[in-house]
Amino acid sequence: MRPFRGIRIAIKSLTAQKLRVALALLAIMIGVASVTIMVGIGKGAEDEVRRKIQSMGTNLVMVSAGISRSVKGQLGQIGLMTTLTLSDAKAIEEECPDVYRIASAFSKKMLVTHDNLSYSTKVIGTVPDFIQIKNVFVDQGSFFDDDDVRLMSTVAVIGPTVAKNLFPDKYPVGEKIRIGKVFFRVIGVTASKGDFGGEDEDDLIFTPLRTAMNKLFNVTYLSHIFIEARSFEDTPKVQTQVKSLLRERHRLKPDTLDDFTIQNQADVVEAESAVVRTFSLLVIAIASVSMIIGGVGILGVMLLSVKERISEIGVRRAVGARRKDILAQFIVEASCLGVIGGMLGIIFGLAVCQLLRFFSGMPIVVSLEHMLGALIFSVLVGMLFGIYPSWKAANLDPITALSSKS
Repeated sequence: MRPFRGIRIAIKSLTAQKLRVALALLAIMIGVASVTIMVGIGKGAEDEVRRKIQSMGTNLVMVSAGISRSVKGQLGQIGLMTTLTLSDAKAIEEECPDVYRIASAFSKKMLVTHDNLSYSTKVIGTVPDFIQIKNVFVDQGSFFDDDDVRLMSTVAVIGPTVAKNLFPDKYPVGEKIRIGKVFFRVIGVTASKGDFGGEDEDDLIFTPLRTAMNKLFNVTYLSHIFIEARSFEDTPKVQTQVKSLLRERHRLKPDTLDDFTIQNQADVVEAESAVVRTFSLLVIAIASVSMIIGGVGILGVMLLSVKERISEIGVRRAVGARRKDILAQFIVEASCLGVIGGMLGIIFGLAVCQLLRFFSGMPIVVSLEHMLGALIFSVLVGMLFGIYPSWKAANLDPITALSSKS
């Protein structure tokens, strides 16, 4: 049987059963569209995570005091330790050869007040190198310098979220805010970095490290040390060097757990990407169930088609059609259902992706290989569920088929 003639016969047979075919196509279409949309959302989210990681510093290694665990790429502290000190930071900078620069920090959530407005946000006491290591940019005003750290100046740089909440109707630079019981002068506002891992990167206040440690928090230890490696490839070496140095300085025995946590940006990327991939796989699994339901629909359509066309099959066998011709004809019909349903699903999925991107601004990346994969899967579903009806049609006895009144 010629391929194009077989396709024409298949389309003619399918158009004679419009309602049944439409229901089978609908399930396939929904499945393919779901896969296209969710893979696009997942890939877009993964790319967005990587972009945000790069915006925070690709060579970054973070040392946190105490034992922490990673949740969605963010370190959550389990136990507080007071063993991470400024002398540790200085030793890391001087004794670890692959460290380019460091920024010591202590952070804590504090109540901030301006006029009659109060607001709770994270306050980070740090040094000027922090903005280079973490890729923080100042949008208005300026960041504090080494002299401000040395002189314990009461100056602050605030994030856009803090500026919006405390200064909704005025220019914040030059204004006074009260953090805890200490008044600070706002000297700058950082550029927006958005949300990452469920945490608003714009909801921060930066103050000079010595000011924060002595006037705000009254501590002699650090909560974090941010380290920039000389290159992204050097970050594993930096982790090893820092871990070895800190264990030695903290006099930890071989069988004693670390009293600090080290994390690099590769860990953050992997943690965030794992969440995105798990979500995408879950939705793809649900969409695959929809496609299998569509396959059951194809099975039903094809079985009914065989039953209604017994006489036609008998005539074709009588005039010389072989079993493999009948088998091929019905498999082509089932495959056509898969192809048409898959193409409609891709078109519908692309349309939904465009609408989501337009109305929500959601980053969606639809790749050609994912669309082709969804289409091939839909064709395979059509063929798989069309095998039994095709086999049944091909094995009908010609004499019995001709005597049938169906």
